Amino acid sequence: SELDPATQKTLARGERMVATLNQPQYKPWPHAEQVVALYAGINGFLDEIPTPQISRFHDELREHLRTEGAIYTEIDETKDLSDELSAKLEAELKKFTQGFDIREETGLIA
Repeated sequence: SELDPATQKTLARGERMVATLNQPQYKPWPHAEQVVALYAGINGFLDEIPTPQISRFHDELREHLRTEGAIYTEIDETKDLSDELSAKLEAELKKFTQGFDIREETGLIA
């Protein structure tokens, strides 16, 4: 039977969240990286990323955030996602997502 668009969207987001939660065996991501990955999924930043590319998206996002700003450090130090830190994270996720090209093997538009 046909599912309504809202249900389809919810199922697609759930599929992306499952892909987000898959991490290499015996190599879990650090706490701050898990927080960012879940935040991205919950807040719709993965909605336009094809599920097979979720892993590459997260790999490149984690690398991007390691070199841009101190979001990971702030999350680790405060153990909290304040409104100010959420705004910074939101801005970085928007910037990164706009540059992530699902057509490119490397991901980021040169």
